[in-house]
Amino acid sequence: MKKLLSFRNYLHQNARFVALATIIVVGLGWLLLYKLRSLTGGLSRAEVDATTVAVGWHGIYDQPLYLPLNLVRSVIFFLDPSHGDLLSRLPNAIFGGMSIVTFAWLIRLWHGTRTAIFAGLLFATSAWVLHVSRLASFDVLYLWTIPTLLLTHVQLHRHSTKAVVFYGSMLTWGLLLFIPGAVWLVLANAFLQRKSIANGWQHFAARKQRALYVLAGIGWLPLLIVALSRAGNLRTWLGIPDTITDPAGLLKQFVGVFVHMFLRGPQYAEVWLDRAPLLDVFTLIMCILGLYFYAKHRQVARTRLLGTFFAIGIILVALGGPVGLSLLVPILYIAAATGMTFLLHDWLRVFPNNPLARTLGIGLVVAAVALACLYNTRAYFVAWPHNLVTQATFQYHR
Repeated sequence: MKKLLSFRNYLHQNARFVALATIIVVGLGWLLLYKLRSLTGGLSRAEVDATTVAVGWHGIYDQPLYLPLNLVRSVIFFLDPSHGDLLSRLPNAIFGGMSIVTFAWLIRLWHGTRTAIFAGLLFATSAWVLHVSRLASFDVLYLWTIPTLLLTHVQLHRHSTKAVVFYGSMLTWGLLLFIPGAVWLVLANAFLQRKSIANGWQHFAARKQRALYVLAGIGWLPLLIVALSRAGNLRTWLGIPDTITDPAGLLKQFVGVFVHMFLRGPQYAEVWLDRAPLLDVFTLIMCILGLYFYAKHRQVARTRLLGTFFAIGIILVALGGPVGLSLLVPILYIAAATGMTFLLHDWLRVFPNNPLARTLGIGLVVAAVALACLYNTRAYFVAWPHNLVTQATFQYHR
């Protein structure tokens, strides 16, 4: 009875937070699960191949790469061994939801709640995010990598003496090492955070604490060694393709990364609609504004961090190996969030005491975000599944 009363008091005292959390959960659930099985009428050949590989302990031991997603798949496929189209895609929807929540959390820490809501809506309804989060492939792990790594970076920088943050960051970095190509991001992040890591090491000076630190950092190492001992896995783990094209081809692929990010998307029916732009007009403008802001503040630590990740991501994608555009998409939306913050900050600075102007400025941004969300959801839920090439691609079933 006391616990029930305590729970009721909590709901009463935190009614706004509970209402917001409920809206977020319901909204994410709809975005990621609506017609998850039936939207395309079936699976693609690549999806069938991805969801018929061995999972569970034996499957993970035979191929430890992409460990985070394979762990979730192992649990779901164990509960229903005859999983159909819906359960085949459910693990990706889970990681897509984690990516969205992590992204919004990161933006809130950097830019505040208002921008986190705006940018979180743009990111969650992004056609690319919806494609990757609702497709049974490994690409969703790259969507999850950057926000997760950045969030651990921010938390460790601010709370390096909190055990859950310190050990949790080490454990997360170890898990990210199983994603092909992510090793370069983890190493770069560790180098940029060497002071926070050293601070945590000095704070947790007891022998048991340091033993736990080492275990958290290298606990995944034996399984990673097993992965790298398999033929061909080393190049995949490094994010390098089996064959590297000539310098002219590499230059073309390098330029192609920027073309796909800012002009037109890749012509790949499984994850995109023809040559539609990757970013809608509003998000593109905010992204360019955010990039301009970071260019003006080149010496700031956050700019160096994002610039390092962006450069590594461009190189990995341009090589044409296992790393796809999904690694760069969160950075583009982080830049868009920065652009919105920059725009609203300057607008409100010009009209600091004019409630009409303040309301007008925020209202215009709200309208633009709403139109961008509508455009992207219609592109994914309406235009893409009715495309003839899409229908020809998704014709298989589990």
